Amino acid sequence: MGSCQWLIQLTRWLASTLAPAVRVNSVSPGGIERGQAEEFVRRYLQKTPLARMATGNDVVASTVFLLSDASRQITGQNIVVEGGLSVQ
Repeated sequence: MGSCQWLIQLTRWLASTLAPAVRVNSVSPGGIERGQAEEFVRRYLQKTPLARMATGNDVVASTVFLLSDASRQITGQNIVVEGGLSVQ
């Protein structure tokens, strides 16, 4: 996720600058199932606690949550949607 650090930092800066009028968050998806080679998927799943790759709907669901009132107290955050890959 190192190459995305600038986007996360921009998210935080915008959140602090535009609040309280606007909430700013970001979503960082991990591996998305797109018909990758079987060997790639097998190795990816071994590294992922949830043992599955994300779908487009998983990313959409996180985005819908951030757009809803359920997240009205969340700003300046990066939501990582990758099945726990980064906790390994």
